[in-house]
Amino acid sequence: MEIVLLENIQKDIILDTLDINFNLNPHLFFLNEEKKLLNFLTSDREFSETARDYDAALAVPLIIVLHESIFANLQYNKIGILTNNKLLKDISHFYDSFNAAIKKVENDISTYETYDVKLPCFLKYCKLDPEALPMVIANCNNKDYYNPDVEKQAIILNKVAEAKRDEGFKILLNESIFLKKVTIDFYSDMLKRIIELNNEIEKELNILRE
Repeated sequence: MEIVLLENIQKDIILDTLDINFNLNPHLFFLNEEKKLLNFLTSDREFSETARDYDAALAVPLIIVLHESIFANLQYNKIGILTNNKLLKDISHFYDSFNAAIKKVENDISTYETYDVKLPCFLKYCKLDPEALPMVIANCNNKDYYNPDVEKQAIILNKVAEAKRDEGFKILLNESIFLKKVTIDFYSDMLKRIIELNNEIEKELNILRE
């Protein structure tokens, strides 16, 4: 029973790496595009040389869904089945602290999601770009989590001079970049902790299987 439980927790945290990477990659892409836009707005250039379309700088809201059913069942059944107290504490700390933190940042704390506050600026200074390819969130073909296959039309910055004069827009982009970096750091740290916990579980499983 203990072996099965640890194997299932191990499967859950490995699945979580898929969800985390699924969000991490768009965040990195959005961050790069926000930087391009801010660099252009703070430059002396009249035309953007690095990017014409700025739909990715506006970004899209994301959520994170992690696999916690096995741990929840473990808690409900009084956890005593695990004999390695240190591993038990590490597993509990992982779920109660790190999982909880990353869900707070991505799902619950509205400050980290700047889409709604950026949107008015994009509505003011941009227009749809029918000539550009749309931004696509492709189907990842993985049955273990949500598989979107959607796209949205690209937008172009058409009121360049006005946008360049809007210091509030630049500050907003700067803060959004900062918050996105914090979110990315949360995800990167989570991936490292999953590897560490997975290694701990694997060591314990090797002992139990002997």
